[in-house]
Amino acid sequence: MAATAKIDTLQDLVHALDEHPEWVEELRVRLLTRELLELPQKLADFIAATEKRFAAVEARLDQIETRLDRIEDGQTRIRNDLGLLKGGHARNVAERQAGLIVEDLGLEYVRTLAFDDIRSIVRAHDTSDLETNDLRSFRLADMILEATDPQGASCYVAVEISFTVNGRDTRRAVRNAGYLNRFTGQRAFAVVAGVHVDDRIRDRIDAGEVSWYQLDQHSLEIA
Repeated sequence: MAATAKIDTLQDLVHALDEHPEWVEELRVRLLTRELLELPQKLADFIAATEKRFAAVEARLDQIETRLDRIEDGQTRIRNDLGLLKGGHARNVAERQAGLIVEDLGLEYVRTLAFDDIRSIVRAHDTSDLETNDLRSFRLADMILEATDPQGASCYVAVEISFTVNGRDTRRAVRNAGYLNRFTGQRAFAVVAGVHVDDRIRDRIDAGEVSWYQLDQHSLEIA
């Protein structure tokens, strides 16, 4: 074995280790405790275990998110079903109070138009300039009433009904009244009927663009 140069300084030690790389591991063993020597492996094991736990937690969170989505979807369906139920119930009450709706306008009730009556009105006129969806919506109007004014002249009332009346109901009622006036040449009134009214349509009601008929909550409960 070749003689090793005398080591007096740190630089001499570095040169010696460069010449004898096999000494490095022996030096590490002498200088470091077993805990420090094992630290890299322990750290790698810890990282692997942590990643495994995170993966399990992430999978669990995905399951919880899926369940919450299902619950939310169920709640949405329930809300939609309740909305349809309340809207249908409000319509039944409004149909029974058709005469009162007309009387609130100072008119005399004649009849409630059936679907075939409305369809006949549409078919008797040129509607080529009107949107197909608007015409379909008009045919399916919540309620179209025929009435007479104080002078005995025939007129119509277009009624849109919701538990809580909103802008959509208002637009439909005004549009339907416009169609009735166009198709019949007679005066037509727009009415929205419900238990509650969206405050955002108050201006249109106050301006007389549409009339508001409030369904009595008690009538809905006992209907």
